Amino acid sequence: MRFNRHGLLREEGFLTPDKYDSEAISLWLPLAKNAVGLDLDTAKYILANIGDHFCQLVISEKEVMSTIEPHRQVAWKRAVQGVREMCDVCDTTIFNLHWVCPKCGFGVCVDCYRMKKKSIHEDGASDTFSWLKCVKGQLHEPENLMPTQIIPGKALYDVGDTVHSVRAKWGIKANCPCANKQLKALSKPNLKEDPKQILITGEKSTLQHNFVLNPLATSCDSPVKPTLGSKPVSSVNTSPSLSWLANLTSGNVNKENKDKLMSTLKNENKPLQTLPTFTKPPTALQTFNSAILTPVSNNNTGFLRNLLNSSGGKTESGLKSTPKILDDIFASLVQSRTLADLPKKPQGLTIKPTILGFDTPHYWLCDNRLLCLQDPNNASNWNVFRECWKQGQPVMVSGVHYKLNAELWKPESFRKEFGQQEVDLVNCRTNEIITGATVGDFWDGFEDIPSRLKTEGREPMVLKLKDWPPGEDFRDMMPSRFDDLMNNIPLPEYTRRDGKLNLASRLPNYFVRPDLGPKMYNAYGLITPEDRKYGTTNLHLDVSDAANVMVYVGIPKGQVNQEEEVLKTIQDGDSDELTIKRFIESREKPGALWHIYAAKDTEKIREFLKKVSEEQGQENPVDHDPIHDQSWYLDRSLRKRLHQEYGVQGWAIVQFLGDVVFIPAGAPHQVHNLYSCIKVAEDFVSPEHVKHCFWLTQEFRYLSHTHTNHEDKLQVKNVIYHAVKDAVGILRANESSLSRLSGGKP
Repeated sequence: MRFNRHGLLREEGFLTPDKYDSEAISLWLPLAKNAVGLDLDTAKYILANIGDHFCQLVISEKEVMSTIEPHRQVAWKRAVQGVREMCDVCDTTIFNLHWVCPKCGFGVCVDCYRMKKKSIHEDGASDTFSWLKCVKGQLHEPENLMPTQIIPGKALYDVGDTVHSVRAKWGIKANCPCANKQLKALSKPNLKEDPKQILITGEKSTLQHNFVLNPLATSCDSPVKPTLGSKPVSSVNTSPSLSWLANLTSGNVNKENKDKLMSTLKNENKPLQTLPTFTKPPTALQTFNSAILTPVSNNNTGFLRNLLNSSGGKTESGLKSTPKILDDIFASLVQSRTLADLPKKPQGLTIKPTILGFDTPHYWLCDNRLLCLQDPNNASNWNVFRECWKQGQPVMVSGVHYKLNAELWKPESFRKEFGQQEVDLVNCRTNEIITGATVGDFWDGFEDIPSRLKTEGREPMVLKLKDWPPGEDFRDMMPSRFDDLMNNIPLPEYTRRDGKLNLASRLPNYFVRPDLGPKMYNAYGLITPEDRKYGTTNLHLDVSDAANVMVYVGIPKGQVNQEEEVLKTIQDGDSDELTIKRFIESREKPGALWHIYAAKDTEKIREFLKKVSEEQGQENPVDHDPIHDQSWYLDRSLRKRLHQEYGVQGWAIVQFLGDVVFIPAGAPHQVHNLYSCIKVAEDFVSPEHVKHCFWLTQEFRYLSHTHTNHEDKLQVKNVIYHAVKDAVGILRANESSLSRLSGGKP
């Protein structure tokens, strides 16, 4: 808006990206001082894990910008505090570039815009998503929409340049996709600075000095201009030799060879990373890498051959790049050294070897594939935890119930406080929703089978509370329980809302914070032999990481031979000998049987379930998914078929009272309650699994609008951006210490 020469207020048009002020730009640039809750080592770790994903984000934005016709003006939409910008078509959070109708404000994300244009060009093609109509029922045509960005100026690209310079200065590893020659043709948008803007604010030059670090001349994200003394990076077509890797397994690696390898990795041109396709099954089955998940023999040559021949080095399109193969091998070596001192069949529950120099009490389950930490308050837990976590493995921590206030988590306390609230219940055997019940109705039968609600045939039902407490109400409804949980949840570096390794904590308060819990899961046990084919929670996966705490286990009255039936269910569930021994010999209460699968096996599980549903005459609609729909529980026969036909083996875990099960983002999992359980889950976003969060956000776009997972609540792109922004800010603020360590050398 502006005043015309007659003093009347009239519409002038839309702001352009260069029309920002200091308040708007400061939200998107690194602080000149240390960010709260972040230290130097954590900043380096975060950047090492998600720096490449951030680069991919920048590249994607540049690619979109390069497709906009030169004559079209890009508008700037200022971020609004407390408002989450969402695509009006697929409900995905809009990160930056998108298209807006200048008449009604209808906005679509980049993916929906591309799909619409493609459907128009392909005669007769139907849209995956329907578009809302404009005023007076007019159709929204892609060519009439206005390209718009949310991040002001060139902040996104300046931070991208800073990432490259900071990683180079601090020696942080990078398999940066920006090294691809084809991507070097993409430059920053050539935004024109408005002289009036500079005169009005008087802050343009100040902002550049305070917030934006000038990019290095060698930065691959810089505008494509000839630079004196610059040389193109040559392509490396050969990988390190097999003999070098053989030396690696036996420890015979000298510094010269190591430096040579690192030089090779740094100079290898990397192709642009793409999202995995989910339209067809892999050409070759991928199975668990047994060399990674089990102890290895002393035969280094055989171990190396197993590593190189394992499916971990191949993809649908062919061989992985050299750094990716070596990442798998290095991870395997770390795991093999961890397990080498353990017997293949552990004797007894307590095994306390030192892992990587950290004296952390722990033992192993699932044939040495599941790390179980025994002291929830041990300060070194997170160091050991992340060695397994970064390989996509679940982890268990025991003994948390000794730290909690037990009185807060008893059924009687919930019945007393909330018994009159009306809720929906779910029959675990039929998935039928029962309306009009109260919280008290549920708790009355929690530990007393005769008091349970009954079917028309007078059979006691196995029930679970549906979405209670609802939405984000846990903290408000149960503040004392919230504090008790947050003060005692293990691995607070990851699990607390302000945890330094919880990337969601880096999202500024200006934004709508994602709902990461806590969330309660309250359900009766499935005890009878017929119940083994049912799940308390069917097979599904989550877009974020999660820590699930067993806070209470109730053994109900009115059922004979309960302990015997629970033992049979544990055995039928493929539990290992040590888990069975824990149940028989200890006085601990088992609560739930979990089956967790690696995120990398998701597509094979999906194909298997589609195959089984077709065998049973069921349909597979395009906008539905057998995993996301939570319509399957894998009983013993299905798990056996999955293993035999697709080579997929999971982790069978029995969660006892006080156990916390950590589930990686994107890992399919299911739960079968053995007794009545109260579980509380807290979600988080770890640096190690950001890639799964991003892929799943893309998958969820294609689910139906009625699907619970359709809406993108995590805002993973915003989380990545601000985590990287804060990390590079910390590293820049500490460059003086780096100079002192290097003897003053640049």
